Formats: sequence, C-alpha cells, structure tokens
Amino acid sequence: MEIHRVVASVSVLGLFCLFPAQTALPEDGQPPVAALTITQPKAGGVVSGNVSIVVQVMVPPGAAEPTRMLASLGGVPWVELTKDGDKWQATLNSTLVPNGPQLLKVVTNNRKVQASCTVNVDNPLHCWFADLHSHTSYSDGTYLPSDAHAYARNVAKLDVFSLTDHLESVDANEWQDIRETAWKANELGKFVAIVGLEWTKAWGHLCIYDPPTYRWPTDPQAFYQAAVEANVVLKFNHPGDGTKSHDGLAYSELGDKVVQLMEVRNPVEEQAFQRALRLGWHIAPEGSTDTHGPNWGNTNTWTGILAPGLSVRNILDALANRRCYSTRDRNCRFQFSINGSPMGTIITTPIQKAKLTIQLNDPDDNDVITKVELFQDGELVDVFEPNQKDVLLEKTLTPSEGKHYIWAKVTQADGNLLWGAPIWFIASGKAE
Repeated sequence: MEIHRVVASVSVLGLFCLFPAQTALPEDGQPPVAALTITQPKAGGVVSGNVSIVVQVMVPPGAAEPTRMLASLGGVPWVELTKDGDKWQATLNSTLVPNGPQLLKVVTNNRKVQASCTVNVDNPLHCWFADLHSHTSYSDGTYLPSDAHAYARNVAKLDVFSLTDHLESVDANEWQDIRETAWKANELGKFVAIVGLEWTKAWGHLCIYDPPTYRWPTDPQAFYQAAVEANVVLKFNHPGDGTKSHDGLAYSELGDKVVQLMEVRNPVEEQAFQRALRLGWHIAPEGSTDTHGPNWGNTNTWTGILAPGLSVRNILDALANRRCYSTRDRNCRFQFSINGSPMGTIITTPIQKAKLTIQLNDPDDNDVITKVELFQDGELVDVFEPNQKDVLLEKTLTPSEGKHYIWAKVTQADGNLLWGAPIWFIASGKAE
C-alpha cells in the first residue's frame, strides 16, 4: 500500500463526511424517502474493537419507514441494526477489517435510503499461524481439498490455510471444488481459508493467492501482467540459493508489484532472500511447507501473519502488505516496527531517525531467544543475545541519506530460526 495514496483517500472522504450522511433529495415526481444520519461513530474518527453504530432516521410525511437496516466497514462482515424509537443501533467488530480508512456504510431495504462516512480503524496486530503452500490429489498430493481443510483446522489447528494445487493439473470441476471447499471452511474470527494455486514452470514456481481463474499465461512477464490486472498476491516458491530459480531472481518492476512473498525456511533459502532484496525486490519471508502428504500444516515450518483479527479480508491485506514472517517454531510471536510502522511496510515519507522495536514472545518455557540479528541493506549491523523467551528490544538509528531496508533474524536455544519481513524507508539525512 502506498502511503500517499491512503492519505489522499482519507482527506477526500473525510471532508465529505464532515457533514451528516443523508440521502439525496427525492427526484421530481417521486415519493419522499426516509433520511439517515450516522450519529455514531463520528466521521473521520478513530475506531477500534467493538464499534457502536447509531443511525438517526427522519421519516417525512408520505415516506415509508425502513424495515431493515445493515451496516459494514467497507464490506464483510455486515451487521443488522435494531430499531429503538427513531434510532437504529448495532455493534460491529472492527478487528475483522484491515486497519486504516474504511467506509462505514448503512443500507436499508430501500436501495435509495443509505448513508456513509469514513472512519479510521486502528486495532493492534496479532500473530496468526498459517500454512500457505500444500497439495492434494488434484495435483500431486494426497486425498481431497475437504480432507486438507479439515486436517489443517482440526488437527494442525492452524489459524490460516491455503491449498495450492498445481494449476496445470486442475480441471474445471476440481477448480470449482477447490473454491467451494475453501469458502465453506471459513469462519469469521476462528479460521481463514484462502483460495490458492501454484503456477508451475521450469522457469520457477509461484503460489497465487485469491486467483479469479485457474487459467494463467505461461510466459513469466505475461503472467506478472495478468497477476497485476487480477490484483492477486504471488509468492516465489523453493528458490534454492536464488542463483538459478526464477531467472536468478532477476528484478522485474512489473513483478515487484505483485510478488510479495518468498519461501525462506533454511539458511540456503535465506541466501536467495538476501539476493532478492539486494536486487530490489520488496518481499517478505514466508515459511510454508509445500507438503504433498496428508499432514497439512503439521510439519516443522510455518508462516506468522500480522493482522488485527481472523478474516479473509485481513489476511489478504496482510499478505499484500508483506506483514508476515517465516518461523520454524509453531507459536513464537514476532513483531518488528520502525517508527510505529510494522514489518513489511514501505515508508514513503522521508525520516531522519529510525526507532526500531522488536518484540518476541514464546509461551513454551524452553524456547528461549538466544540471538537477534539485525540486517541493514544486506549487511549484519547488530547482534543481541537476550537469552529469554519474552524479548523487547529498542534501538534508534540515524541512517545516511538515501534508501534503506532493515530486517531481523531470530535464533532460539533449540536452533529454530525466524526470519522477519524488512521495512523499507528513505532517510532524509537532515539533522533535527
């Protein structure tokens, strides 16, 4: 997400909503309609957690009173309001939508009667554990999509799961079943299933998240273009050391718009990750298994995803903005920020100082954090040895003028590794 675009969106919609959100006047010769005014929350305000929604209804003579009223923050989930005199009220869980400006929209049974205003959602990010690369018999794995989703949720007890069978092996009926199974498996706030596929060519393999079709171009650049147009998220799979796969990770400005992730599950793939960053890619490390057996999400490597709550919208938003890390530990929570911006962020407003905050927590007594390594622009710049399972590290840097990126690698006492997504920024080089 480009920060200047978000700011522009806030300013335009925010100005619009400084006035009570009401319906337009009826057209000439048309019967009058009820008018809605959102009185809570206030337009342009900051909301978090459970949001109380209050709508005032004015019913002019001759107009029909609404019989139903629903509200949402930019889309699913919708909640139904209940009537209390001339007011309608409901509570909406804002943790199920992405942080940032969201359009609060209220609609009734009459399509001409609606109201809207922009609010800014701000909820803390939590770590959710995922497997985003796996297969069934629809390509070269075992059993069926229904088996995979049931196992991932009930046995592996994942928060997020994506089945990514090879698209070259999938037919129309299997594609329909893949989508329907994922949609049915979703439960707001409890489990997220993302529709996925794997594009498999000698040039390299990539996972596609939320694809609208199972038919994709075979040429890499045409594939990138189709992915941009479809607004999907892509992931480089099993890159080796990065010197051969995906044309040696040669930088593509077009590809950089949609490839947000790379599998990084061992020191060799870490070399590929470092190579990609040096070449200019803006990607986050991801730790999915690529399992072909009936053990979906129950192996030895996972992806931690940072999002306010469990919903498809939140998880896709997190992946699109690289808010994730690769982990060999099933429940170690890892957050990293610079000046309050979380891992994966591309900060476009120049900064003079970079205040780094690293937080780690593992509920298992023996999973002690022995080392945290800090990398800047491909070079190791600092090492911390906290030797504890709950870690809070803070450090302020004054980088030289120009473009930079910083990321952190974590080692536990048992040798398990975690790789965090970088944060990219421009240093102004100006003294305060």
